[in-house]
Amino acid sequence: MSFFKRRGGALLVAVVVIVLSSFFAANRSLNVRVREVSDLFSTDFYDKNVGYPQKSIKSQLEVRKDASMNLISVGARYSEAEKETEKLREARTALDNGLKKSAGAKKLYEYNKELQTAYDALYAKLSAISLDANGKTIADESRVRMNGAASVIERNGYNEAVREFERTVLSVFPTNYIRQFAMVNGPELFE
Repeated sequence: MSFFKRRGGALLVAVVVIVLSSFFAANRSLNVRVREVSDLFSTDFYDKNVGYPQKSIKSQLEVRKDASMNLISVGARYSEAEKETEKLREARTALDNGLKKSAGAKKLYEYNKELQTAYDALYAKLSAISLDANGKTIADESRVRMNGAASVIERNGYNEAVREFERTVLSVFPTNYIRQFAMVNGPELFE
């Protein structure tokens, strides 16, 4: 206890408290900013640059998941497409589980890529089969929804927002050093 009664001890304790509180404040502040950018992935937002609301990537992944289910329902009717239908069902389940478990943007990107590959394979297989009129209509509508959601995802500004945040906030002095000590990770890119 005599250590704390001396001036040097008190000064050392004060410095330690100030440094630790600074790192705590930096952690909290930076994590709030990271969360704001990350929320663009999962929450629809108003884009002042285009003047209307933008759909989030997560909401478009839900659209793609549902559209793939429609194609699965068509593929299930044709034994010739059994293998491709099962592959698409597995890819859809993986994406669905990723969405439910709030997997990160990078992991959801991989699931989405697998879904697209399996979807294209089944769609190609079904295109080579003589589908009934209802099956053809469902497959074509499903394709339009898949492509529409992919187009919205491509135009979404999430990746640009992440890169801008990295460039203007996380990689500038002194934040680039503080973030390491404050244990702050930047938002993930959807790629």
